[in-house]
Amino acid sequence: MTAGISEVLFGTLADGRVIKQYRLRNKAGAEATFTNLGAAWTGFTCTDGEPSLVLGCDTLSALIAQRAYLGSTLGRFANRIGQGRFPLEGRTVELDINLSPHHIHGGELGFSGQVWDSRIGLADATRPTLIFSHHSADGTAGYPGNVDVQVTISLTEDNRVRFQYSAQTDRSTILNLSNHAYFNLNGRLAGSLTEHEFQIPASQFLETAEDSLPTGAIVDVLDTALDLQQWRAIEDAISRLSDDRLRRAGGFDHCFCFTDDHHLKLMASARSNQTGRTLTCHSTLPGLQFYSGNFLGGTLFNQTDRYQRHGAFCFEPGYWPDAPNQPHFPSCVFDQHTGYSAIIDYAFT
Repeated sequence: MTAGISEVLFGTLADGRVIKQYRLRNKAGAEATFTNLGAAWTGFTCTDGEPSLVLGCDTLSALIAQRAYLGSTLGRFANRIGQGRFPLEGRTVELDINLSPHHIHGGELGFSGQVWDSRIGLADATRPTLIFSHHSADGTAGYPGNVDVQVTISLTEDNRVRFQYSAQTDRSTILNLSNHAYFNLNGRLAGSLTEHEFQIPASQFLETAEDSLPTGAIVDVLDTALDLQQWRAIEDAISRLSDDRLRRAGGFDHCFCFTDDHHLKLMASARSNQTGRTLTCHSTLPGLQFYSGNFLGGTLFNQTDRYQRHGAFCFEPGYWPDAPNQPHFPSCVFDQHTGYSAIIDYAFT
């Protein structure tokens, strides 16, 4: 079997713009699927005939209608910004409010809803590579500066899907890019996280208030429901919600803290004792949002069928939520001299 990449028509928007689907395939037969709407990751199979381990939509209408950010590239700022405002160079920047009273995932004009430019190729003649690019104009959703973003996605022979992010701007701004892929290692239609176990080698996480916005406190995981330093099943915890932190969020939806050293490091692992599949996530970013699909329930993936609550999980590396308003959080401010770069790496075994 040879590695390759293909491009097919997925559908057409009302304004005539073409939505494409891309399939990256390695020599071992693994296949990763993407679409240029939201630069979204919508499927992954390790072998032919196996169900996808990544959640996506079967139709363009379902993809447009869903509000779960299925597989989307998030930006300009992934996660929440409190009250939709933040200070920058002595002034207050006002953003769109799309999760009242806060701003989340770049607002209504965020990257997840944009049609990205794309090109495909084979790196070193063996590694299928997809490049998405997008220009975000100064003032979009309230963000300052013109920003040009590029996401280079590759599929390796050892079933590793790598996202390389780069961006340039013409003035000081904030930027926090991530991917919102949903995973279920029993298959995307399994409907629950039964037989799943998780491990996150972080000793601290961010405390959150009732609205899931960070309070500013950085808390040790020891003796809390968020201690995932050893392998642990979470299905009982998210179904009972007996812990106050989990109850407030409807499950896991918390940022785990890592060193802001720009080095590629292990952030999270998941495994299914049912299928034997394992997923690891590495990144150069300083935080990992672990999300147990608390609001996934009811999301259509075709004309009639819906995903279930807690039917999948997300590993979302990034800068810490509300970082622009928290001076002691790692800085996500960039300008024309520094630029932006990051790597997120997902490996299946």
